[in-house]
Amino acid sequence: MILLTGPNTPFGRLAVATALELGIDVDVRIINVFEAEFLDAINPLRQIPTLLFDDGRMLCDSRVICGYLCSLRPERRLAPIDNHWEMQTRCWLALGLMEAAVGHVTERLRPPRQQSAAWLQKCYRRVRNTVARLEEHSAELCQPEGRIDRLAAAIALEYIDFRLSDDWREYAPKLARWLETETNRPSLKACRPRERLPTDPVTLT
Repeated sequence: MILLTGPNTPFGRLAVATALELGIDVDVRIINVFEAEFLDAINPLRQIPTLLFDDGRMLCDSRVICGYLCSLRPERRLAPIDNHWEMQTRCWLALGLMEAAVGHVTERLRPPRQQSAAWLQKCYRRVRNTVARLEEHSAELCQPEGRIDRLAAAIALEYIDFRLSDDWREYAPKLARWLETETNRPSLKACRPRERLPTDPVTLT
C-alpha cells in the first residue's frame, strides 16, 4: 500500500500515525499536492491523504483510511466498539478542529487584500470552541493508551501549535498537561509536521 500525503497536513499525519500504531507496513510518500497533477487521475478531488493498493484501488478521506487500517488489526482496539459513538464524536470534533485550523491557515495564504476578516474570525472561533469542548472530554482523552480519538486530538492540537499559536493552553490546561507526554508517543514523533520543500515530489516516480 502507498499512502500519499503532505509534509504538514494533520489529516495525512493521522493516517500515518494510525498505521504506525498498528504496525502496518505502508509506503508513505510525501508529495507536493499543489503541483501533483498525476493525482487527478487517482483522486478527482486531488486531496490527501490517499491510500493506493497494488490492484489500482484507492481509498480517500482520513476517516475512511484510518477505519480501514483499524479493521486490519481489530485486536489492537485502536477504534474499540465499546462507547463507539461517543468515541467517534470526539474523533469528529478533533477532525473538525483540524478543518478550522487549516481553513484559517489557508485564508492567511491569500493576498492580504483578498483575505476575509470575517472568515478568519469564524475559523478562530471554531478553534477556540472546539478546544474548549475537547477539554470537557479530557477524562476520556487524557489517557496513555493509544486510541483513534486521542491520536486525532493530539495531532489537531500540535497542528495548532505548528501553524497558529499555543494560547489554547490557557483555557485547556488538562489537554495541555496531557500533550506534554503524549507528544513523545513514537507514532507521533515519527511524523512531525514540517514546511513544504521544493524537493517534495510532484509525481509517484
